[in-house]
Amino acid sequence: MKMIETKKHESVIYRIYDELKNHIGKENAISGASLSAMFDISERTLRTYIHEIRESKDLSKVILTCNKGYYIPTAEEGTKDVGRLFNQAISTLRVARATMDKAGLQGQYKIKFGEYYKEFVEAFGE
Repeated sequence: MKMIETKKHESVIYRIYDELKNHIGKENAISGASLSAMFDISERTLRTYIHEIRESKDLSKVILTCNKGYYIPTAEEGTKDVGRLFNQAISTLRVARATMDKAGLQGQYKIKFGEYYKEFVEAFGE
């Protein structure tokens, strides 16, 4: 029996995604204000929708931002951005590690983690 595939996102998300496919390369970026006006939504809502597009495995194009707005990168731009994201993630992890070390050594404060992080925290003997 063949399953009927259903849409996984609100229709406005597909329309925003389709519009972004017309903006390939950083030089063709479209501003958040323009996109918001085009779809009659707030810029805050637009950012939420862009986040959903970025995380979706169904919407396969990569969406990047620059000071001009949103765009789909060329292969070269995409490769450069992935490197930037990895460097940023590593830097953030280093800062998080240093923060935990400083808090534990100095007794300045206790970092309270939810149940999800229980095993992680227990690894430090807390």
